Amino acid sequence: MPRPRDPANEAARARTERWRARRRAAGRPEVSIVDRAVAASMAVFLSEALDADPAKPQPSARDIVGGAQRLLVAAGYDRLATNAELKRRLTRRADLNTLATITRTMSGEEPPLPVTS
Repeated sequence: MPRPRDPANEAARARTERWRARRRAAGRPEVSIVDRAVAASMAVFLSEALDADPAKPQPSARDIVGGAQRLLVAAGYDRLATNAELKRRLTRRADLNTLATITRTMSGEEPPLPVTS
């Protein structure tokens, strides 16, 4: 549900609207749209993998990202702009090492706490 407009924040809201309009004109999806496309692609490939013959090759990360890219292009976004956003969103994170440590922890083990400085 959208928040009510705050007159004190009108200048920032207008800047955001202009920014979104420029992104739409360039065919460049916002991060939340990229996230939803990746999740949707993952859901499709996971569903298919669960129903598939175990002897068949399983989908790779490349398949999932490619599926997300196709979903975004089908929604009207520019292919090159979509590729750039996917790459930025999926690889340029300051917390990749922390996330890798947590996600690669063996099941049943307590993940280590992230080190903060």
